[in-house]
Amino acid sequence: MVGPIYIIALALGLAFFLGFFGKSLRTVSGFVMLAGLAFMTFISGQWLIAFLQGSVATQEVFTAGFKPPYSINLRMGAEEAAFTLMINVIGFLGGMYMFNRLKEVGNSAMSIFIVLIMSLNVIVMTRDLFNVFVFVEIGSIATAGMIILDKNSKSLQAGLKYLIATGVISGLFLVGIIFAYYFAGSLNIDGIIAANVGAAKAGSVAVFLIIVVLVLELKPFPANGWGLDVYQSANPGFGAIVSAATATAGLFVLYKVLPMGGELWYPYIVMIGLITFVGSNLVGTRQKNANRLLGYSSIGQIGLVMTVIGLQPVLGYKFTFIAFALLLNHYLAKAGLFWLSGIIKKEKTSDWYVIRKNKSLLIMFTIFIFALIGFPPFPSFFGKYELIMSLVSTHHVWVAVLILLGSFAEGIYMFRWLGDVLKNEGKEEILHIEWNKFIPIVIMAVSLLAAGFYSAPFVEGAHYFYFIPLGFIVFLGLIDFLPAYVKNTISIAGMAYYSYILYPMVEGDLMRTIFFAIFMIGGILTLIVGYNKSGKREGFYLVALMMYAGLAMILTSDNMFAFFFGWEIMTAGSYFLIIRGKRSKPHAYSYMLFSVAGAYLILLGFAFAYASAGTQDLIALKDITIYTTLAYTLLAIGFMTKTASLGLHIWLPGAHGE
Repeated sequence: MVGPIYIIALALGLAFFLGFFGKSLRTVSGFVMLAGLAFMTFISGQWLIAFLQGSVATQEVFTAGFKPPYSINLRMGAEEAAFTLMINVIGFLGGMYMFNRLKEVGNSAMSIFIVLIMSLNVIVMTRDLFNVFVFVEIGSIATAGMIILDKNSKSLQAGLKYLIATGVISGLFLVGIIFAYYFAGSLNIDGIIAANVGAAKAGSVAVFLIIVVLVLELKPFPANGWGLDVYQSANPGFGAIVSAATATAGLFVLYKVLPMGGELWYPYIVMIGLITFVGSNLVGTRQKNANRLLGYSSIGQIGLVMTVIGLQPVLGYKFTFIAFALLLNHYLAKAGLFWLSGIIKKEKTSDWYVIRKNKSLLIMFTIFIFALIGFPPFPSFFGKYELIMSLVSTHHVWVAVLILLGSFAEGIYMFRWLGDVLKNEGKEEILHIEWNKFIPIVIMAVSLLAAGFYSAPFVEGAHYFYFIPLGFIVFLGLIDFLPAYVKNTISIAGMAYYSYILYPMVEGDLMRTIFFAIFMIGGILTLIVGYNKSGKREGFYLVALMMYAGLAMILTSDNMFAFFFGWEIMTAGSYFLIIRGKRSKPHAYSYMLFSVAGAYLILLGFAFAYASAGTQDLIALKDITIYTTLAYTLLAIGFMTKTASLGLHIWLPGAHGE
C-alpha cells in the first residue's frame, strides 16, 4: 500500500520540477502532470478498495515523528479515501480536458493546477485545524490563478472578487482558530471536539467563527455573488473543478468540523442549507446564461448536501448513503455539464440547440439534466427518495416539503433548457470536438448510470430487476442507426418477451390483468402499425419502450418504491414522445412541470404511508394514520394531475395534439 503522504509529496515535487521544463517541453510537461495526477488517483483508489474489502483499518499518519498535539496528523479512512479519490479523479480528467489550454499558458499553470488538487487532498485528510487554514489559503490562491486562465475582463473581475471574499473569510477563520486553541489547548480537530469548546460561552465564539467561515466557503445563498461570477467567467474546464472538487472538499471539512459545536449547530446548518437550496434554484429560474445557471444549480445542490449534513442526527444510519448519493450525482452531472459548455461555447441556453448535430453529446446532456432533477435510474433518485421517506418518518415534514420545492424550482429551468436544446432552431454550426475533451464527459455520463445501478441495494424495495428493461432501451439506442422495420421487429420481440416474464406477477388479479393487456398487448399492436413507416424513425423506439416499461413497472409493483420508479420512467418516456411533435416545445414543458409536481405530491403521500406502517408495501396506503386527510389529498391531487382532471388539465390539449 502506498502511503497517503505520497499524494502530497508527489504533488509538491511535480509542481516544483515542472518549472524547470522549458517552453519546448510543454507537451512533455502536460503528460508528466497527467501521470502525476493519475498516480495520486491510484493511491486514493487502492485505499478505498482496501477499505471496501475490509482488509485495512483507518490509518493515522504522523509527521515529524511526534503525535498530536505536537505534530500534524493525516487520517486515511474509508471516507477520506472516497473523497480524495473523487478529487483526484476530477483533477486527472480536468487536466486532460484543459490539456491544450494549460499547455498554451505554460508550465506555471500546470504547477498551479497540481497545487490546487494537492491542497484539496490535504484539506480532506488533515486532522489539524491550522493545517486546514493553511491549505485553504493555498487552494484559494491557486483557484484565483486558475480563474484567469482565460484572460478577459470578466475573469479578471471574478478573480479579484474571489480573492477579496476569500481574504475576508480567511481572516475570520484565523481568529476562530486562535480562540479555539486558547480554550482547547490544541489545534487537533479531535482534541478540540473532545474539549467540548462550544459548551463554554466564550468558546462558542470560536466555534461560531470556524463553522460560519466553512459555510461561507461553500458560497451559501444569498452571499454567493462572488461565487457565481467564478462559475460564469472562469474557463468551463475549471468551472467543473470548482463545482465538483472544491465543493466536495469543502463539504467534507464542514462534516468533520461540525461536531465541535455539538448538536446545537446541526439545525442551523439545516436552515442555511435549505435557504441555499431553495433560494438558489428559485433565482436560477430567471437565468438564461448557461454557466451562471450551472452556478446557481451547483450552489443549490451543495446547499442540499449541506442540509443532509445538518440532518445527520435525524437520518441515522441512512445518512451516509443519502449524502453520498446526492453528492456523487452532483459531482458527476455538474462536471459533465460544465465540460459540455466548454465544447458548445454558447453563453445563452437558448443557443445550445447546436448540440443536436452530435447525438452522443445530446444524449449525455440529457443524462446530466435528468440526473440533476432526480429521475431514475440515477443516484439522486435513490438518495432523494430515501431522504423524503426518512424526513416524514421522523416528523420533519416541512423540511421534506422545502426540499421538494427546491427540486421543482430546479426542474423549471433545467427542463426549459432541455426544451431549448431539443426544439430551438437557428444557424447550424459544426462543433469541433477534441478527444481529450470528449472522453471525460463520456466517463461522467457512464459513471452516472453505473452509480445509479449500484445505488439500488441501499434502498428498501429497490431491485436490480428494474434495470433489465432500461438495459434493453440502451441497446435500442445503440442500434438506432438501423432501418425502422428492423428496430420495430426487435422492439416487438422485446415487449413480447418482457410481457411473458411479467404476466405471472399479475395473473389472478383481474384489474391488473386487464390493464396489463391494454398496456402491453396494446403496445405491441401499436408497434405493428409502425411497419408502415419508412426511414429510421430515430429515437422513437427507445422512448416508446421507455414509456411502456414504466407502465409495466407500475402494474407489477408490490411496493411504493417500485411504483414510483416506474411512474418516473413512464413520465420521462412520455415527455420524449410528446416533444417529437413539430410545435411541441411549450406543451412538453408544461406536461413535464405538471408531471414533476404531481409526482412530488405522490411521493409525499407515500412517505406518510411509510411513516404510518413502517413498510414500503403498497398495502400501507390502505390505512394512513399520520396526517390522514392531508396524505390522501396529496395522493389524489398527484394522480389527478397525471390524469388531467378538470382544473389540472392545462397540459393535456397541447400534449395530446402534438
